Amino acid sequence: MNLVILTGRLTRDPELKFGQSGKAYSRFSLAVDRPFQKGEADFINCVAFGKTAELIGEYLRKGRKVGVQGRIQMNRYEMNGEKRTSYDVLVDTVEFLENKGGAEDSSYAGNYNEGYQKTAEPVKSAPVGNDFEDDEFPF
Repeated sequence: MNLVILTGRLTRDPELKFGQSGKAYSRFSLAVDRPFQKGEADFINCVAFGKTAELIGEYLRKGRKVGVQGRIQMNRYEMNGEKRTSYDVLVDTVEFLENKGGAEDSSYAGNYNEGYQKTAEPVKSAPVGNDFEDDEFPF
C-alpha cells in the first residue's frame, strides 16, 4: 500500500501550470515538522493534478498550513550525464487547515478534492492515474 498523509506549511507559492492537453498541474513544497526534534523540518515536494491543482494554485500561498493525502512516486532522470532520483507526493486530496487570516480554525477544516467538494467528512477523489502522456509534464 502506498499512502502518504502530511500536515505542514507551504514553503513557497504553488506553481500552477497546464500541460499540452490543457490538464492543470500544481507543484509545491511542504515543510513538515519532525516529531520530538524542535525546530527541524523535512521539505516534501508535492504535485497535484486537475481541479485539485487549480484550487491549490488559486487559494494557497506561502506559509499556509495544509494537510495532504496522496501517494509517493519515485522519478529517475539524467541531468548533465549524471543519473538522479527524486521523490514527489502525488496529491489526491488537500485540506485547508487554517482560515484565510492565518489562524487555525478548530471548528472546521475544509476538505477539498477533485470534485470541488467541501465537507466535514473525508471525501474520496478519483485516483490520480497516468491518464496523461509521459512527455507532457516536465518531471
